[in-house]
Amino acid sequence: MATTFERASAVKPAPSLSHRVAALADDFGSLVREHLELAAVEANRAAIGLTKILTAAVVVSILAVTAWLTFVASAIVWATDAGVSWPVALVVAGVINLVVAVVLVLWAKAQIGELAFSATLRQLRRTADEAKSEVT
Repeated sequence: MATTFERASAVKPAPSLSHRVAALADDFGSLVREHLELAAVEANRAAIGLTKILTAAVVVSILAVTAWLTFVASAIVWATDAGVSWPVALVVAGVINLVVAVVLVLWAKAQIGELAFSATLRQLRRTADEAKSEVT
């Protein structure tokens, strides 16, 4: 049987407060490093995904432009087969393209106001005005 002295010597003394603080600091540092490493890996994966999406967007854009040019060329050929001269068919196609472009530019200009976070700015201005009225 083990004596009281043997049992007491077998029990490890509790670590001091400084050792616990040092261990906590090491654990915290490891946790921060692991989170930063995870964030870096996820950022890398997000960048790769964004690159794939942008590449697909460029390919889709090229295909859409090619399709548009095919439709315009088909309309010109159809018009010339119907008896319209080539110069007139080309001018009409060019004017139609310019009209569509102008309409799209005007539409895009009208959308610029939506980019200004108008609701947030109104809220901030109202909060600032309320703060000013409380001060005076």
